Amino acid sequence: MSRLLAAARVRALTARRRGSTVRCPLCEHAFDRFKDEWNRPNALCWRCGSHERHRAQWLLLDQHRPELLEGTRALLHFSPEWCLRDRLGSLSHLRYVTTDLDPAQDVELRLDVTATGLPDGAFDAVICSHVLEHVPDDAAAMGELRRVTAPGGWCLVMVPLALDRATTYEDASITAPEDRRREFLQHDHVRLYAPDIAERLRAARFAVEVVDMAAELGPGGAARHGLLASDLIFLCRPA
Repeated sequence: MSRLLAAARVRALTARRRGSTVRCPLCEHAFDRFKDEWNRPNALCWRCGSHERHRAQWLLLDQHRPELLEGTRALLHFSPEWCLRDRLGSLSHLRYVTTDLDPAQDVELRLDVTATGLPDGAFDAVICSHVLEHVPDDAAAMGELRRVTAPGGWCLVMVPLALDRATTYEDASITAPEDRRREFLQHDHVRLYAPDIAERLRAARFAVEVVDMAAELGPGGAARHGLLASDLIFLCRPA
């Protein structure tokens, strides 16, 4: 019954906020504005719950680089969010596999991103979004992402970014949840990335393209889809 009530509430909110100012490319609904998140306004889709980063990823894969998905047979998705999982899982040509280390998550594989145990080149594509900031040894994780991505394939990486920093900030002595929240934005983050994450990915033998969907769409398009300038996408290919 609780699920039915939740679904009814979503439908009611969707109808109440219907408009034409903003549009979610994932669920393809338009609204007068997006829903506020706890730490920022105009962030969440009323219907599918997508955040800015999810909409940026889908715009890239569905509209701006459709050849990425068209040429992919098998995709591994770390810590998949429902809104993206729903769309990617519906693609008939794609073997879509979900994974998370958290036993509470409903996924197909229980994998550690630093040591998956998968064969080399196991997947044509990998999505690893907002995962690496939780991983103490991100070099090992990046190396593993590179290893399981097939030659000619791609790996999409996103992390929370501080655009005002020149270098990534990390300090292993900061362990208290309240201190990590203050320094790294969230209690379970172990670092605060700067755009120099691209260099870390290159050190893992990836060729890295930095995609700025907000800039590609321009101010009007970015506002309509609710995108953030800090949501850079690191599109990586085995070098």
